[in-house]
Amino acid sequence: MFTFYCLAKMRELVCVFLILLSLRGYAQTPGVLFSRIGYDLSGEKRIIISGDEKSAVKQGVLAEIVGNNQKTEASPKYWGEKWRKHWWVIDISDLKKGDYECRISEDTIHFSVKPDALWEDTWKEVSIVQLQGRVKMREENSVKMGPEFAQGGGWQDCGGSLRETNSHATMLIGLMDMLEFSPNRISQFDQNEIRRQMIIGLDYIAYCQEKGKELGKGEGAIIHEWPRHKNVITGDVAKGALCFARASRVLKDYSPEKAKEYQKRAVRSFDWLDENGSQDHPGGTSFRGDVLPDDGFHRIAYGAPEGYKRPEEWMTRDLVTMTWTALELAKSGKKKYKKSAVKYADQLMARQIAKDDAEGGFYGHFRVFSSSPFSEKAWSHHHMGFDAGATFPHYLVPLIEMSELWAGHPKANSWKKTVNDFAYGYFLPACNENPFRLLPMGYFKNEGILTFSGLWHGMNGAYGSAAALALDLEKMTGDKQFGQIATGNLQWIAGLNAGVKEQGKFVSKSMIYGIGQEYIGSWTKLEGTICNGFESDRQFQFTEPKKENDGPFVFTDEGWITHSGGWLSAISRLVREKKSL
Repeated sequence: MFTFYCLAKMRELVCVFLILLSLRGYAQTPGVLFSRIGYDLSGEKRIIISGDEKSAVKQGVLAEIVGNNQKTEASPKYWGEKWRKHWWVIDISDLKKGDYECRISEDTIHFSVKPDALWEDTWKEVSIVQLQGRVKMREENSVKMGPEFAQGGGWQDCGGSLRETNSHATMLIGLMDMLEFSPNRISQFDQNEIRRQMIIGLDYIAYCQEKGKELGKGEGAIIHEWPRHKNVITGDVAKGALCFARASRVLKDYSPEKAKEYQKRAVRSFDWLDENGSQDHPGGTSFRGDVLPDDGFHRIAYGAPEGYKRPEEWMTRDLVTMTWTALELAKSGKKKYKKSAVKYADQLMARQIAKDDAEGGFYGHFRVFSSSPFSEKAWSHHHMGFDAGATFPHYLVPLIEMSELWAGHPKANSWKKTVNDFAYGYFLPACNENPFRLLPMGYFKNEGILTFSGLWHGMNGAYGSAAALALDLEKMTGDKQFGQIATGNLQWIAGLNAGVKEQGKFVSKSMIYGIGQEYIGSWTKLEGTICNGFESDRQFQFTEPKKENDGPFVFTDEGWITHSGGWLSAISRLVREKKSL
């Protein structure tokens, strides 16, 4: 009996010991993070490991990689601590085309390397397939909610029934980038379907322009959304004019009549804004994120001090869009708008933060207003105020293009210097502040560079646009560091991200619904939808941007076509000037 008791007690103690041991290992199990869609053969390829403690990855541990009838080993290199975690990077850029298995301690992962993986596996689903589904959803809304929810056409743009003009514009830019940068990768049949979808989106913005006139907002004004959000936002009008102007070139051969119509609409909206200036609206947020019917400025997103009064000035991001729209009008044959492009570029350049006035060592980025003591941020969205839909992050594409197209202009060198100072003074070092090379939200006084804190929801669209900008910077400078930034921002969406917690460890997921080994997100369950992504607290909640709560702690799962537009702009540049395989 005593022997039986001793054996039973021993088994109990062993079980307790094993449970404690497993719990310790459970908490310490590192997350092995990798691309769930695949790695482009010609780009940088990395595996990233996360751990709660620096001891999570033992010194001397090797990753064993098997594939292509060969076996190689790679050592994780400690990157450092960020967002309450420790990070290690394994560079696998030398791998050739093939399917691979990688073993790291007790983890085994599988991934592929192939030419143009991100383009080949996503372009059609993110563009054509998704948008066809969103047209159907819009029609379903007319039955469920009333005919006004389908009036004007367009796409249901998110998880709900909204059809915002800013999201349509971002998606349209992505579609036009595909047709301009990568037409040789798309069949004529699919190109025509892209053009057909473009007209659906453009005609909806045209409808919102007509509603602006009908509601007495002004000739050329564009309302934010029909039927619920009828206010006029500067950025919406500027982006609508941009899409009209560019479409008048892109659709010229496909639909000459539509091209002429869109050019007239572009002139109407640009001239209205040019004459009337930046628009003033209620509906902004206070320093704490409370909705206030004041001047419509989203203070919390910019780190503006409490009580800050927005000046009667253009936001810098709207100056960028006005520069871009004038450039596109000039390219469409309206040569007089070249002067307007130069004028708005001058105003934009005057906002650039000089090296002597650096914020925490960063310079070359821009003030929000000419008089503001704080800088422009990558993203600002929600609340129908002055800056809702401010989702193009530091998008200096027009200055890059102007410096090439008008290389003989007296100010061409100034445009180049502005871009160069931004690229090396802010963009490159700010993205390298984290192991994923992810575009941050921006610099906040007393907090430093923040990436996730203060968001309404994740900003995956900004990462696509950042990748597109980085690829243009690489083309301009020849510096491959910008290509690495592009890869990092795209692969974050493709699966090489912070991951979601499953069974005690963080597991990477593709954030494009229906694509990749494992994917996540999208209320609509539409293939090709890109979800909001990671932020620091809770979806649809503002908190004050703080270093202490900055990190990819929460996954936000609603889909939005703004994210898809940024993705398409980037992947079309990845295959720019390449022949179809």
